[in-house]
Amino acid sequence: MVLFYQLSWLILFAPLFSFAVIIFGTRVWDMLSRPPVSAAETHSGDAHAEAHEVEAKGSEGDEHGEHGLDDDEDPKVAHLTMGALVSGYVGIAITAFACLYSWLLLLNTAGVIAIAPPLQPGSITVFSYEWFMQGPLNYVISFQLDRLAIVMMVVVTTISLLVQFYSQGYMENSAGYARFFAYLTLFTFSMLDIVFAQNFLVMFVGWELVGLSSYLLIGFWINKQAKPAEDRLQPASAAIEAFIVNRIGDVGFIIGIMILFVNTGTFEFSQLATRVQSMDKGLLTLAMILVFCGAIGKSAQFPLHVWLPPAMEGPTPVSALIHAATMVAAGVYMVARTFPLFAAANPAAFQVVAWIGTFTAIFAATIALVQTDFKRVLAFSTISQLGYMFAGLGVAGPVYNNGPGMFHLFTHAFFKALLFLGAGSVILSLHHATHKEVQDMRLMGGLAKYMPITAITWLIATLSISGFPFFAGFFSKDTIIALAYAHGYYALWVLLWVTAGLTAFYMLRAYILAFGGKGGRFGGLGGGEGLYRGVGVPHESPLTVTIPLILLAIASVIAGYWFNFFTYLNPSSPALSIVEILSDWKTYPGVGVALLGLAWAYALYARTDLARINAFVQGNVVLRVLHRVLLRKY
Repeated sequence: MVLFYQLSWLILFAPLFSFAVIIFGTRVWDMLSRPPVSAAETHSGDAHAEAHEVEAKGSEGDEHGEHGLDDDEDPKVAHLTMGALVSGYVGIAITAFACLYSWLLLLNTAGVIAIAPPLQPGSITVFSYEWFMQGPLNYVISFQLDRLAIVMMVVVTTISLLVQFYSQGYMENSAGYARFFAYLTLFTFSMLDIVFAQNFLVMFVGWELVGLSSYLLIGFWINKQAKPAEDRLQPASAAIEAFIVNRIGDVGFIIGIMILFVNTGTFEFSQLATRVQSMDKGLLTLAMILVFCGAIGKSAQFPLHVWLPPAMEGPTPVSALIHAATMVAAGVYMVARTFPLFAAANPAAFQVVAWIGTFTAIFAATIALVQTDFKRVLAFSTISQLGYMFAGLGVAGPVYNNGPGMFHLFTHAFFKALLFLGAGSVILSLHHATHKEVQDMRLMGGLAKYMPITAITWLIATLSISGFPFFAGFFSKDTIIALAYAHGYYALWVLLWVTAGLTAFYMLRAYILAFGGKGGRFGGLGGGEGLYRGVGVPHESPLTVTIPLILLAIASVIAGYWFNFFTYLNPSSPALSIVEILSDWKTYPGVGVALLGLAWAYALYARTDLARINAFVQGNVVLRVLHRVLLRKY
């Protein structure tokens, strides 16, 4: 096989190498380059010595950092050490290599460029190591490359690269700067292990490493305090909750894997696809539902969705990576990877996937309607959109295979990363203005005046996730809705297009509460005098923050125009056609209700005073009770 494909394992191990360099290399560099410090300098508060001291302590340093009463972050240092600075550059450079290699693989296999012969359908082994043998059983650590893996590695490496570039500005002067980049690269490696895995054993290692990485990053700010008034946990507590809830789902995952292994004698995906044909259908169905339990936990589906909103207590770049490309995407990818096993089971297996996904989609969307925390809105939005992905996998059928679910994962990665990084841009700006962490949208308003790039890109992401015609989300989401009807899932079809309307409403509501308001420019969608409800003077974020926003905004528009996506993954699947999409009546209910949701949110929040809306809700018994139920998450 061509060396170009065989060396793709470098993409997997590049982040691991980066992690090792940051953890060991840059730390040793700092230790060797640290100048001798006299006793007088130690007690005089020398800035350089203080910087080294706080950097060494990480987030266990001065609780309030340089902002006095500000206890919202880990401590700050006056200047980053050279080793800390280099850690960021190392992470970005090595991830850029992995990202470039991934894109070259994608473009070559899609026929856009011709570096190597086309990759034939099926998978190739790019790395294999015999772990040990137990009688007739052979346990192998092996990695594979196929088109499904290529799509996912493009998503992971691209989002990881942009998040790391963005983090240079967001985590500037953080005492835990080097540690943060080390954890990001470990997170990236863990997800890529799942992507490259050729068997359940290797996948499970990555599965657990993703959980460990998320635990480290969610709890990164260990000195940050809980905020009971805002229903916000301490990051350390949120990290523990995420870790434990995922273990609940993993119990089912492990049992399902072992049922498959005991009945087939293998963990290899390719061998399982053949051997499960002789398994009892009922037992196979049970095994796949148990395997799906792992996805329910990892991808925050009902009833194991509870860990994801508290996970917002981690740094915002972490939230972007978790929600767009790692952790929660792992469950969707796992179901897509094991699609032949689900297809071999009774139809009940896919029906469980579709119904759990659809219920979660509308359940989370209703909760998002009343959230006032900027990142909480996005958290419930992610839970809802993941539900769409599972619905897409469940209703696709043998013709479309795993294409619809993966297509929505692909487009969602870009606009969800943009939404989180845009929210981080706002939080960063308001932090500089107020020396406090502000996530309550009621303390924002009119920010488009101060942050035009952030506002415009966030609006683009809002339109994309809402399924506005000709944006990326329109093509991936409406395809799932149409397939639900075409394959006889009429109840799911209704629930999914209702969810589309709710999504459009709460996303434009969040945009207007943060960036616009009544009396603002462009009919209330822009900033204006007197719309900002907070204190201080916000400002646009630095280029390290806004450049990723611009790039993701472009992707949030054009990612949906990959009309051969289904055919790329599965040559027997039909390609999308914009003419067919626009001529199919099943497209229009979803689009119509999305436009209705946008219009409803615009009429309420861009043309009406916020105080008047609140008074109306509180004055109506039914609305007041409903608001309280949703605010308390049922």
